Amino acid sequence: MVADLASLATMALAAFTAATLLPGGSEAVFVALLAAGTASPLALFAVAAIFNTAGGMTSWWIGTQIARGADSEAGHAWMRRFRLPPESFARASGLFQRWGWATLLLCWMPVIGDPITLVAGMARYPALPTALITGLARTLRYAAIWAAAAGLIAWWS
Repeated sequence: MVADLASLATMALAAFTAATLLPGGSEAVFVALLAAGTASPLALFAVAAIFNTAGGMTSWWIGTQIARGADSEAGHAWMRRFRLPPESFARASGLFQRWGWATLLLCWMPVIGDPITLVAGMARYPALPTALITGLARTLRYAAIWAAAAGLIAWWS
């Protein structure tokens, strides 16, 4: 029971931080915990998908704060904190206006995925559609990792 909770808490922390602008990855943690067998694979999958989506939505929320104050001192403070030049707001909004919602389907990708959700917030995309698309993309990524890991674990055994 304690091992299950520790594994799920570790997965939640790794998945959440990996989906923010903080450095980190959750894929290795997910595969290691699957291989260790300390928690239910379905529970690990659900926790990873939910917390990774929550981390992405945190980046989206930060983007909304940047957009809200883009022309205020508070907005400029957020931009300085994330080292975003003021003209990047206009450029980011333009990208989302050009490519639309399809851009969010790439939020699962390493390196570029986390800034995509930040830019979605900066472009003032609504929370619910952003959460649904982000959740779908990130959940499918964990499903693919789970399938690959299951095959690798079965082969190794």
